[in-house]
Amino acid sequence: MEAASLRQTVRVIAHSSSLSVRNTFAAVPWYLWLGQVLFTSFFAMAFFAFVADFAANPEVTVAYVVLGNAIQSVAMVTLYSVANLPAIEKHVGTMPVLISSPTGLFTIFVGMSLFQIMAGFLTVAVSLGYAVYIFGLDLSAMHLSVMVVIIILTSFSMAGLGMMIGALGTYLRTGMIIASVVSYVGLVLCGVNFPVHYLPEWLQPISYSLPLTYAVEAARLAAEGATLTEVFPQLSVMMLLGAAMLVASYFMLKGFERLVRRKGAYEAF
Repeated sequence: MEAASLRQTVRVIAHSSSLSVRNTFAAVPWYLWLGQVLFTSFFAMAFFAFVADFAANPEVTVAYVVLGNAIQSVAMVTLYSVANLPAIEKHVGTMPVLISSPTGLFTIFVGMSLFQIMAGFLTVAVSLGYAVYIFGLDLSAMHLSVMVVIIILTSFSMAGLGMMIGALGTYLRTGMIIASVVSYVGLVLCGVNFPVHYLPEWLQPISYSLPLTYAVEAARLAAEGATLTEVFPQLSVMMLLGAAMLVASYFMLKGFERLVRRKGAYEAF
């Protein structure tokens, strides 16, 4: 019975992943989606690179900023995309069907988030290309396998936070406003554009409660040639936070799913 249940869960996740691709491009034309992937990260990176160049702080160089923004790009794409899943389902009119499914929204959204995580991988590859070939980031000492592991774990960790926001979005009109607030907080608190120790002491504990902070720290070490063992402390804490957020999102989705059923707010968009 357990094996049959596991097979059913895997089938639901696979089908949900396919559904996510179709619904994403039903809401947004593919060329606009691709344009967002190709250009949004560049302009954000360029802005902060020019600010760093103007400030001429030896501790916050252009290379420092562009690497932080490259890692931030995969985190934010995953966060936004996963948090926006309920809004997309409402937009295309499939939320009532998902709510009535016996599987449960958590399993369905886990499947749907896989495509968004893949999109994050594409975004960070493009961003690192900009950082190296346009802004002169030197990654010659980097072990590629270490950076790949960091990117994968960053995306999955941020998916947990995105699922929490998405849980709110099942009941609210949209979770994108909350996702936007969280993303801008991440730019300030997570060491993307300046070291965490620049923050007031009372803000630093908040920074170290966010997965992105550890992702950026690990990426900076990897760019200097650190091995997977040397970045394991950062990655382990990041994954612990991401797992905790994923568990929290499970219970949040269960609670909001019951609330939506009771109030009939299937299509509040």
